Amino acid sequence: MTPLTEITSQPKKIVIIGGGITGLSTAYYLQKEKRINGIPLSITLIEAGEKLGGKITTEKVDGFTIEGGPDCFLRQKPWASELAEELGIGEELIGTNDDQRKTYVLVNGKLTPLPDGVMLIIPTKIMPFAFSPLISLSGKIRMGMDLFIPPFKGADDESVGDFIRRRLGEEALYKIAEPLMSGIHVSDPEKQSLLATFPRFRNIEQKHGSLIKGMLTQKKAANHQPLNPSKLNSLFISLKNGVEELINGLEHSLNECQIYTNTLATSILPAADRMYTVELNNGESIGADVVVLAIPAYNAAKLLGSFHPKLANQLGKIPYVSTATISMAFRKQDIQKPFTGFGFVVPSTENRDISACTWSSIKFNHRAPEDYLLLRCFVGGPGKEEMVDLTDDELFRLAHKELNLILGLSADPVLTRVYRWKKANPQYEVGHLDRVKEMFSACAYETPGIYLTGSAYEGVGIPDCINQGKKTAGQLLQYIQQEQVYA
Repeated sequence: MTPLTEITSQPKKIVIIGGGITGLSTAYYLQKEKRINGIPLSITLIEAGEKLGGKITTEKVDGFTIEGGPDCFLRQKPWASELAEELGIGEELIGTNDDQRKTYVLVNGKLTPLPDGVMLIIPTKIMPFAFSPLISLSGKIRMGMDLFIPPFKGADDESVGDFIRRRLGEEALYKIAEPLMSGIHVSDPEKQSLLATFPRFRNIEQKHGSLIKGMLTQKKAANHQPLNPSKLNSLFISLKNGVEELINGLEHSLNECQIYTNTLATSILPAADRMYTVELNNGESIGADVVVLAIPAYNAAKLLGSFHPKLANQLGKIPYVSTATISMAFRKQDIQKPFTGFGFVVPSTENRDISACTWSSIKFNHRAPEDYLLLRCFVGGPGKEEMVDLTDDELFRLAHKELNLILGLSADPVLTRVYRWKKANPQYEVGHLDRVKEMFSACAYETPGIYLTGSAYEGVGIPDCINQGKKTAGQLLQYIQQEQVYA
């Protein structure tokens, strides 16, 4: 195919709506192609909020590093670490303090350690699991039946709840799987799509016939791979000064991109010559050859409703839930008993007001001064969204009461911060991948030049969103080139 630079010298106009990690990544990889290959592009990014980054926000105060949204990302998904290296902040990447790694599960009001060797909810060590009080004897026997249950036939989707129940049993679902996995997807396991959120489980089942057999095989293979002392080897990775360093690095790098903040895109209208007009709430109108919608699906639905109501209707059916985090800092001298581990998760069957608590300054260094402990509690999610509407003081009192009941932590915090994320967590319900495929197809064939990208579609984690931005940049460049060839 003829290079775009040989076809036209007129810059193609790209408008990206949404300044979260996906929109910023899309702009970054477009600008990179523009610089490396001399592709003539005019890139505009429009963000409705006061600052860029979406849910990624870090507050630095009095020596504390407080994460309002995500506090880390998975090492196995390389796109976030690779981007950090490209942005020149690779040396700021840090791993978890794995010498203190331990996760607790609240069972009958008491914290019970997750048995050593549990990987992705699957036990890989017999003795620690056998002697753990977390699962009853009958529950352990039922989990062991995974070794004999035949694998799922076919390629149909199923809920995470049905999958775990089928392979490991009811008790494993509600004591291990549901609380651990909800920290990633904040979803109801009875509705959550297995193929869209944890396809690895289906792959393991079909390849090895058993989750336990498959995980043991993978663990054995991993043990034969030496750790690289020059790289971070922990499961989760963050940045020394908080995840917002990624956002700051992207913003600083985008010096060939016009960025609007505090600006709302109010409509997208088809224009002549296969172009679009993006209207803004400040009265401006921007012509675009390509429009990237890196915003929540329900906001994309509003912008597309006037000229593609069917697609808008599909987008509007992607459900979202609300959550909030409450961070609290305590003097260590005020804490009666020592804290060990990274925190605890709370099964929904416990009927508590918080769903989890991370001991942030134990999990990662550089999160609190030496004499202080920083904790973060989580509330809201499916069935409990009304809690997000409580006042800051009500949320603090609620979380503090739970910490007192669960941990005996009665001391007054020296600092508190509340972050609310209303309708910010997309729900990947059963059949999600098929619906997304249909929406992407509608964009390609019925609204060419419109691209959907972000956490509503192909992954909610930071690396997934970065990868989606990179993928979208590549797709739209190919589209522009094809348009020029066949014009």
